[in-house]
Amino acid sequence: MPILVDGFFDESGWIDVYTFSETTAEYLGRHATYVTAGCGLPAGSTLEEPPEAGDGEVVVWTDGAWVVVPDYRGPAYQTADGVEVEHSMPGELPPELTTLPRPSAAYVWGGLDWVLDAALDLELQSQQEQTWIESELRLAGREVDKHQDAYLGAISTESAWRTYRNELRDWPTSPDFPDSDKRPLKPDGQTRTAS
Repeated sequence: MPILVDGFFDESGWIDVYTFSETTAEYLGRHATYVTAGCGLPAGSTLEEPPEAGDGEVVVWTDGAWVVVPDYRGPAYQTADGVEVEHSMPGELPPELTTLPRPSAAYVWGGLDWVLDAALDLELQSQQEQTWIESELRLAGREVDKHQDAYLGAISTESAWRTYRNELRDWPTSPDFPDSDKRPLKPDGQTRTAS
């Protein structure tokens, strides 16, 4: 059987080697390989048997030895903005990634978990309500125009839509803004429209 002496085999023959990825250093498996006298180990292989890895772990070849490390490969989230990325290397996640998805745009990374930023949450809700107001103002304008030249009985409907339009314009100054449950009601008796 060939023996490795000072990095070279003393004779030719078949041996078992343990191989690892040259990209990720992850253990790939045990393989029989033919070695030639005077040559060294094939690239990406060692004679040392690796340890067993548990659930959520992987064995990698690092600094001349096998090491068991956590395996977080797969979807991860950037702590700067919560964007999902694919993490492809075994081992601990870098500090700019987490396995926890961002609950919403109103959350910021707090070092260990996503934390609700109340000011940002209020700003985002306000932006959403402003978009809703603009949409409702266009609808109210069309309704006012539609009833302006209509028969006399439509005057009260036109007036109700004008009132609604004014309530929409005043909505951002209300102490209840941007609570969508407290929005002005449409004059047609419908409940508040969802955003």
